[in-house]
Amino acid sequence: MRRLAYASLLALPFAAAACGGSKSSSNITVTLKADPATAVKDAAAKTAQAGSEHLAIAGRIAANGQTVTFKGTGDFDTKKHLGSLNADFSVGGLNGSLEEVSSGKDAYVKSDLLGALTPGGKPWVKLDLAQTAKSQGVDITSFLSQDPTQALTQLQGLSNVQKVNTQIIGSDATHYRATFDVPKAKRAAKAGTGRYDIWIGQDGYVHQLKAVVTTGGATSTVTTDLSAFGEAVSITLPKAADTYDATKTPIPGLGG
Repeated sequence: MRRLAYASLLALPFAAAACGGSKSSSNITVTLKADPATAVKDAAAKTAQAGSEHLAIAGRIAANGQTVTFKGTGDFDTKKHLGSLNADFSVGGLNGSLEEVSSGKDAYVKSDLLGALTPGGKPWVKLDLAQTAKSQGVDITSFLSQDPTQALTQLQGLSNVQKVNTQIIGSDATHYRATFDVPKAKRAAKAGTGRYDIWIGQDGYVHQLKAVVTTGGATSTVTTDLSAFGEAVSITLPKAADTYDATKTPIPGLGG
């Protein structure tokens, strides 16, 4: 059970982070298309070309009677697929902190929750996010990929989109809502459903994204706020000597 919550906790922050990005252009005003689906498509396409962002993220995952909550901040390069995140979380009543560094599909994780479980006392754990999530029957990456390009591509393909209203998120932003179907995940009894709430700023970029998804017995709610667009992102990967590769050999005590 803890392993399921842990896999979900790892996958969702990078998944949500994938939904953002825009270059700083506060002095530019864009007239959004009247058709909601077109407005979201254009904003997602423009955002995908931006390159990097700072984010604040908060989420909750409920799966098989267990709940994971997390809140953190990070920086991501959405073209080079690099990023870092620092978060606090609660898993099954256990509270802790989490540091993640991502490069491509790989995530390197350091957490006080894992300290006593990591073989050899190595502080970092390496995971393939897609492989880890799918192995638990929570195919998160099928609809909220850790690959930013894929996530923004899905926003561009939404058709069931409605304009809700204009709200204030730092500056004027137009609120759109879209529903979508989630393909059946491994081990799931049926396919899932999802909803995006998307806020597009006057500059034509996506400034906030909220995703609520139910699939494979799990419901996740993740909200991502974006800022500091277009700034350079630099990460440092952990040394191999300090890293345990859990993609090849699962961590004993987490169901491996």
